[in-house]
Amino acid sequence: MGRRRRRRRRRNAAGWLAGLVILAGAGCIAWAFLGGDASLTEVFSQAAPGDTAFQEEAIPEESLEHKFYYSQLDEEEQETYREILQGLESENGEIRLHAEEAGRVNEIFQMVLDDSPSVFWCSGSAVATAWPGTGGEEASVVLEPEYIHQGEERQQMEAEIEAAAEACISRIAADASEYDRIKAVYEYLIETVDYEEGVADSQNIYSALVGHASVCAGYARSTQYLLDRLGVFCIYVTGTAASGGQEPEDHAWNLVRCNGNWYCVDTTWGDPIFQQEEELLAPRAITYDYLCCTEEEISRTHTLDRRADYPACTSEDLNYYRLNGMFYETSDSDTLLAAMRNSIEGGETSTVFKFSSQELYLEADTSLTGGLAGEAARYLGTLYGLQEIQYSYEENPDLWKITLYWSYE
Repeated sequence: MGRRRRRRRRRNAAGWLAGLVILAGAGCIAWAFLGGDASLTEVFSQAAPGDTAFQEEAIPEESLEHKFYYSQLDEEEQETYREILQGLESENGEIRLHAEEAGRVNEIFQMVLDDSPSVFWCSGSAVATAWPGTGGEEASVVLEPEYIHQGEERQQMEAEIEAAAEACISRIAADASEYDRIKAVYEYLIETVDYEEGVADSQNIYSALVGHASVCAGYARSTQYLLDRLGVFCIYVTGTAASGGQEPEDHAWNLVRCNGNWYCVDTTWGDPIFQQEEELLAPRAITYDYLCCTEEEISRTHTLDRRADYPACTSEDLNYYRLNGMFYETSDSDTLLAAMRNSIEGGETSTVFKFSSQELYLEADTSLTGGLAGEAARYLGTLYGLQEIQYSYEENPDLWKITLYWSYE
C-alpha cells in the first residue's frame, strides 16, 4: 500500500483496568466495570431506581445469528443482552434491564461489546447497579455505560468507518472463497495498520480502519468487523501472549469459521514489523503462521481466557505453508538444499522452511547452520557471478520455522 512502516515494540492494549466506584447515596448493589475483572460493593437499601423505565428493545434475533457470545446465553440472559445492545445503539445514559445480578450484567455487557465491533462509541467502562424488587417494584439492574463519541461526531465517524471498510471489501471478488476472504482481510490490515500505543480509540475499530494505527484490540476487532461484513463467522477472544521467554501480556485475537472448521487468526502477530527485532537483507514478508492456524500451534505463544465454550481449532488443512509448498515433514539435507537452490534459481528473496515438529526443526537448524546454508549461498554466487555473497538467517523456535533471505547484489 506504499505506507511507511514504523518499527514497533511488541506491546498491546487488549486488557482493561478494573476499579471500584462507590455510588453516592444509598440503595443499591453496584458494580463498577472498567472492562476487566470488576469489583463489587454492596449497599443494602429499599430505594427504587428512580424514573428510569425498562429498556425497550427491537433487535431482530436473526441479526444475532453470528453473535457467538449471544449464543452462549439462556433465553432470559439473551433478553438482557438485547436490551443492553439496544440501549447502546440509542446512546442511553441509563439502561434499565430485566436482570437481578449487577455482576452478571457486567459480564453480559462485555459479551455485547465482544460480539459487536461496530459499537466503537462506548469505551467499555460502565457502572451496573442492582435494585431489589420490593414494594411491588420489579427487581432490575441499571447499567450506565461510558460513551466516548456521541451524536453527530459518532455519525461522522461511522461514515468514515464505512468508507474505510469499503476500501477493503471492494478489493475482494464477490465470489471469493471463505478462505480467500479471510486471507484478504488479514493482509489488508497488516498492510495498512501500524502497531502503535497511545493512539486515540486504540480499543476499537476506528483507530485501525480510519487512523491506520492501533494495538491488538483494534486489529482483532477490525478483523471481526470486516469478516462480519463479508459473511464469515468470527469471534473476538482475549488472553495473554508471549514469545522468546518474554513475560506474557494481555492480548486479543480471533477465531474464524471456514468451510465448517474453526481456526485461530492473529492479525497483530502476522505483522512483520511487529515481530521484527533484527535487520534483514530483504524486507520481511507477512507472517502467515497466524492465519488459520490450529490452537495447538498458537498455544505455544498464546494462552486463551476460557470464559466461554469456544469451538476447537484442530484442522491443519488451511495452513498457509502446507498450501504453498513450504511445509516439511523431513529434515533431509538434500531436500533442504534442493529447496534453497530452487529459490535461488527463481531469483526469490527468501526460502522458508516450516517444519511439522520441533525435532525436525532442530535437526534442520543444526544442518543449515552447520554448512548447508553456506553451500546454498556459494551456489548463488556461482550462478550469478558474485564475488561477495550475503544472506540472512532467521530462526523461530516458537513457530518451528527457518527463513533464509538472499541478496543478489
